[in-house]
Amino acid sequence: MTPQRPSPPGLSRRQCVWAGLALTCGSLWAQTPAVAWRESVAGLNTRGTHHFRYWGLSIYHAELQVAPGFDAARFVQHRLALTMRYSRAFTGSALTESSLKEMQGLADRSARGWNAAQGAAWRQQLGALMPDVNSGDRLSAVNLPGRGVALFLNQAPLGHLDDPVFAEGFLGVWLSPQTPQPAMRQALLAT
Repeated sequence: MTPQRPSPPGLSRRQCVWAGLALTCGSLWAQTPAVAWRESVAGLNTRGTHHFRYWGLSIYHAELQVAPGFDAARFVQHRLALTMRYSRAFTGSALTESSLKEMQGLADRSARGWNAAQGAAWRQQLGALMPDVNSGDRLSAVNLPGRGVALFLNQAPLGHLDDPVFAEGFLGVWLSPQTPQPAMRQALLAT
């Protein structure tokens, strides 16, 4: 029979086990965001950048990172990361509404049309993930081909939307030929 070690004074054996487990899991969780970000952008290189201004005001600096072999005509089929470094503060709800408005405009211009029920579902899902941002914050969308989009704030994971149709519309705001900002698309794609 193996002798049992005494528990520290005031703690039961069970409390010691749970405390050790909590410390172990806590340290693993703290490392997860950086690993998840590094894994999601591994092998990607900057393709292009653009400084977006609206009525002369700096809104954000955009950067597109892609893997070798990237084909802009089929952007949604490639792993890529689109990052915006914001120049000013915005609420998550304002970012959600702006994104959906642009996605709806893109759908209308591409003759696919906008599905209001699907838009409402995306509003709820994106709204649950989209954070408030401050000047200097980096908001990134990583395309997961055939699956959807993962969102990151300052390289910390926010979550993901498992919908490839959402991914095409969301990233298409910047990368589709029907984008309302063709100069930005051209700069990001470095064409």
